[in-house]
Amino acid sequence: MFEEPDQPVRVAAGVLREGDSVLLCQRKISRRYGLKWEFPGGKTYAGEQISECLERELMEELNIEPVAYQEMKTVHFDYPDGGKFLITFFEVLRYTGTIENKVFERMEWVPVTKLPNYDMLEGTLPLLDQL
Repeated sequence: MFEEPDQPVRVAAGVLREGDSVLLCQRKISRRYGLKWEFPGGKTYAGEQISECLERELMEELNIEPVAYQEMKTVHFDYPDGGKFLITFFEVLRYTGTIENKVFERMEWVPVTKLPNYDMLEGTLPLLDQL
């Protein structure tokens, strides 16, 4: 289902903006890296393009369909527990549907200047300077 164990897992994440704020999502406590804040998204399936992953994940997690988006940055991040991820962040410029929390503990629109106050998933930190 996912990539080879010795290779980083490919992940797509969407950055949604509302004025000077971005949508942050808090992982469920029962999940790996529970209660950390992140941008919505997830792992690619075998043979799935990274853009297809973004579209699928945003539908599964938020019930929206991104119709215009652009790649912002790709980062490689190794976690102390052995997790290796190659994360591609996309700015979602337009989407259809109404945002609905389908999988997260909580979601919040957070002003970019307040992001350092959140316990962010470490793999997202390299993107914050770009926001």
